[in-house]
Amino acid sequence: MKPTSTDHPADEQLVRRVLAGESEVFAQIVDRYGSDIWRLMAGMLGDPNRCENLVQQCFVNAYEHLHQHAGRDLGAWLRSIARNVFREEMRRSSRESQRMVLYREYLDVQYSDDGRAASEQERLASALMACRQGLAGAAATAVALRYEDGLAIEGVAARLGRSVAATKQLLFRARAALRACVESSLSD
Repeated sequence: MKPTSTDHPADEQLVRRVLAGESEVFAQIVDRYGSDIWRLMAGMLGDPNRCENLVQQCFVNAYEHLHQHAGRDLGAWLRSIARNVFREEMRRSSRESQRMVLYREYLDVQYSDDGRAASEQERLASALMACRQGLAGAAATAVALRYEDGLAIEGVAARLGRSVAATKQLLFRARAALRACVESSLSD
């Protein structure tokens, strides 16, 4: 049975304290509802390994919008945020998959129109791998988390301890460096 505001009359008090500036009190809300939100997310995703970042995003969203709680059942409100985070992740994942399909089609057209054989594609892949190994520090970690592990930008930012904007900029620069390196490698 899910907790309701009558099961936890202190929920409203916790919310008021957080809104009054005691941000550390939000940890009590996370402790109280974290496992419920994790189980809900795992059930929707069907993959418990992907849950952690989305559950964290759920609580970040809840914290940022706590002023909108307005006395509703806190557990139900958090579950609705979790469903919205899940839907956004599915949309993002779908958009990314579509971009990858379009990029693959672009590469196929690019290389087939130029009359380049599969060996040219292998040359491109090996140049990219060599350039990828040349990345260092946070750029290398960000690229690995984003493109090898498939984390969302928010997840990469959390792992690196950076803001989302700084992470986007870091990935932009890393991709530009990789592009320049691959183009230079292929032109040799």
